[in-house]
Amino acid sequence: MTKGWRVIDCTAMTGKLTYKRGQLVVEHDDTETWIPLSDTAVLLLGIQTTVSTALLQQLAVFDVEVLICQWNEIPIAALQPWNKPNTRSAARQNAQQEMSIPARKAAWQKIVRAKILGQSHVLDKLDLEGGELLRSLAVQVHSGDPNNIEGQAAREYWHRMFPEENFHRFPGLGEGRNAQLDYAYTILRGFLIKSICSAGLSPTIGIHHHSANNYFCLADDLVEPFRPAIDYQISQLPNEPLNAELKQQIVTAVNSQFSPKGLTIPSLVDEFCGQYAQYCEGWLDKLPVPVFGKRR
Repeated sequence: MTKGWRVIDCTAMTGKLTYKRGQLVVEHDDTETWIPLSDTAVLLLGIQTTVSTALLQQLAVFDVEVLICQWNEIPIAALQPWNKPNTRSAARQNAQQEMSIPARKAAWQKIVRAKILGQSHVLDKLDLEGGELLRSLAVQVHSGDPNNIEGQAAREYWHRMFPEENFHRFPGLGEGRNAQLDYAYTILRGFLIKSICSAGLSPTIGIHHHSANNYFCLADDLVEPFRPAIDYQISQLPNEPLNAELKQQIVTAVNSQFSPKGLTIPSLVDEFCGQYAQYCEGWLDKLPVPVFGKRR
């Protein structure tokens, strides 16, 4: 797997993408920009961009995650390379499919607890009330979260975030903080999909998410502990409509460190997916889940 870190967003671009000598060549407004594929982790494609088949082939060679987005920048498809399969793919995907219900529920319990503890840390860092309440809710998360403590914590959390903006979290709303969060989560999801496939796991076999219409159920499970770190980074940005400059700031935020002395978010995502693969196969008795704000 390449260690690319750059996110290239072409969702709003009218132009052409081609490949030349290890480079992604972006042709737009009579200008050319050359970007090394070895530095690229995720490429977002929109409906107005023309892409050469030679580039698509090389994107697979360089293990670049390609997300194809519709008009509102929501991904509807992805390009997965087959040329570098994980040698344990078959064993791990069989283990995923055969994982016991108690093991799935235990993993989801740890993921939800980590997410809520991360949310409490965000409120603490922003000097907002509610951190202690969320920590008390995290303790109440049982195996499989049958009482939906995750949902209860989310209501308390979003009720307090961005207090001066009278904010309400509505995914897909397409404006203000909601648009910023959606865009950041899209990029983060791209890193998850890339790491899941590199770890030899199937993105369709989730822990908690099981929608027949969702090809990336596992990504939507494993993304949860990382959301609070993204939320905090978004809180540090101006509340403005999405534009090219703000998108670049969000990309930088997704590439930020998860903790002051820890790995970056993409690197930790990679590690976490590998650990989940080991958990599926029984090499780990408990799934180690990263918690935003907890020193590693």
